[in-house]
Amino acid sequence: MEPNHILIVDDDVDALRLVGMMLEREGFKILAAASGQQAIEKAITEQPILIILDVMMPDMDGYQVATQLRKNPATETIPILMFTAKTAVNDKIAGFQAGADDYLTKPVHPTELVSRVQALLQRSRRISPEVGHGQIIGFLPTKGGLGTSSLALNVALELKKAYPDKQTVLVELNDGKGTLALQLGMNVPGGIQTLAGRSITQLNKNSLNDNLVRHTSGLHLLLSTYKPAGIGPKLTREFVRTVLRLLSTDYDYILLDLPAALDEATAEALRMTSDIILTLDTNRIGLLLAQAMLEGLDRYNIGAYKAKIVLINRTPAAASLNRQDIESNLQHTMICSIPPAPDLAHESAQSGRPMVLIQPHGLVAQQIRLIIQTVVGKV
Repeated sequence: MEPNHILIVDDDVDALRLVGMMLEREGFKILAAASGQQAIEKAITEQPILIILDVMMPDMDGYQVATQLRKNPATETIPILMFTAKTAVNDKIAGFQAGADDYLTKPVHPTELVSRVQALLQRSRRISPEVGHGQIIGFLPTKGGLGTSSLALNVALELKKAYPDKQTVLVELNDGKGTLALQLGMNVPGGIQTLAGRSITQLNKNSLNDNLVRHTSGLHLLLSTYKPAGIGPKLTREFVRTVLRLLSTDYDYILLDLPAALDEATAEALRMTSDIILTLDTNRIGLLLAQAMLEGLDRYNIGAYKAKIVLINRTPAAASLNRQDIESNLQHTMICSIPPAPDLAHESAQSGRPMVLIQPHGLVAQQIRLIIQTVVGKV
């Protein structure tokens, strides 16, 4: 079997043909299955690089198929993209719990389908990554003040909790105005500014480890100063590339807290990511900024296909934009919406304890886990 076959599972013949044509134009070879049992048999014998799986089928639904595939050693590592008309959050959660790696709703723009497939393949390491074994995930705000740093911190902590045996590090990739140390009540031993002041030849694992801090959860952090940007050395493309290459050899998950910019350092970091969590506000301006950022990701050869949309609700007022507005305008599926939690956020700021540690079963934590399920896998 050639190494680029994708198995499409759908009892709708027209849907099979349409999806197959989309992917064949990108150079993929297509296998088809019209039932759950046929899908399992073909997955075992043909070993596709990825499975696109419908949920609603007569003999065995997609959740059951995914569960069976994950139980079989011959198919347990094959990436699964659930592709269905079922749009409810509970349906998506059920898909991830069954073992899906990503979830896409019908109808879909061909560009997004291809982008999701490419991102899944890159994440599964069946397409060789540019760096070491670590998966690099970027958190990119459309503007400052959204709470993206807080989101990245809470995702990192929940990720460490979900995978305690995996090495996880959160990097505050800013040349100033850092907030993570303040959010955690921690001291920055030197952090990223100390490293940026050295020559590239002086950057090694020892110098990197000297500037990492360890949270009680086991999460490691490379922090930025909270002082204004511009006081310390400017981060460069070469510096970012070297630091991320070093981290990717020792860490399984490298999360990046990034500024709302596409300067050379941030752009270089984004090129090395497998996934970009793009955060936006709940109004028309937020949507316009997100559109501009996605265009920039393509313009600078970063890849808008990597972007996963997360809406951050900062006030209890009803949002002027709904999911349909966002997905239609951005041509990207929204992963989740972080609910407003002003009292929880205040308690977190005052105590130095992130929100997922204060309310591990609350609504915010639930949405955080949905992000992890999308970019990493089942929690």
